[in-house]
Amino acid sequence: MENNITRTQGIAITNALNEYKKFTEEVEVLKSTISDKIKAYFDKNAKQYKIDSTKYTTKKSNNGWFCEWTSLSVPISKINAKTGTEPYGYLNFQLCFSGETVFDKSISEMPFPLIHIIFWESMVHRDSYFRYPVSESEYFEEDHGKFIFIDDENKCVLSLLYDELPNNCWTYSVELMKINSKNIEDILFKPAVELLESNQLILSNNKALDGVIIEYPPLEEFIIEQI
Repeated sequence: MENNITRTQGIAITNALNEYKKFTEEVEVLKSTISDKIKAYFDKNAKQYKIDSTKYTTKKSNNGWFCEWTSLSVPISKINAKTGTEPYGYLNFQLCFSGETVFDKSISEMPFPLIHIIFWESMVHRDSYFRYPVSESEYFEEDHGKFIFIDDENKCVLSLLYDELPNNCWTYSVELMKINSKNIEDILFKPAVELLESNQLILSNNKALDGVIIEYPPLEEFIIEQI
C-alpha cells in the first residue's frame, strides 16, 4: 500500500513539473512579446513619453528551482528630455506566480497568477516589489505618501500620492492567464499610457479589461502601516 501511495505522489510531482515547464515557456513568450511590442506602441500612441531598453529581474526560491516572479522594467522619459538625464520613472510588468505576490485573503480565496503593472520612480528589484498586503513603510521608506484609489468607484488602480513629488506612482493588476497576443496592447499598454498622461483610467474606454483587471478591496483591508 505504501509503495502505491509513494508512486502516486511521484507521478503527481512529475505531472506538476511538466505543467510548470509548459507554463514557464509560455511566460518567456509573453516576456518577449512585451519587449517586442511596447516600444512601437509608445512611439505610435504616447504623446508625452518615450521608453528605453527593458531591464529584467527574477526572484527565485527553493535554491533556484522555482521562480516566484519575474519583472520587466521599462525606463520612461519625457519626449523632450535631454539625452543622458535620469528616467522620469519605470513602467514595471511584474509577472507573478506564487506566494505573497499573488495571494491575500482580502483579494481572493484562491491564489492565481497575476501581472502587476507598476509605475514607480525606480525599477522593481529583488527587495522592492509589489506584494500583499501593501506595506507603506516597506515600499516607500524614505518618502512616505498616502495611498488612494485613482477611481473611487471601481477601485482598480492603487495610487501613492505624495505631497511633493514630480510624478504619480500607481499600480493595477490583471490575471496573467487571460493575456494573449491579441489583447496584450489593450490590457498592458493602453491603460499604462492613459495613466501616465492623464493619471486616470477610464474603464469604459478599456473594454478589454472587463473580467481581467483585479478590483482591490477597501484600503483598510489591503494596506498596513498607514500614516
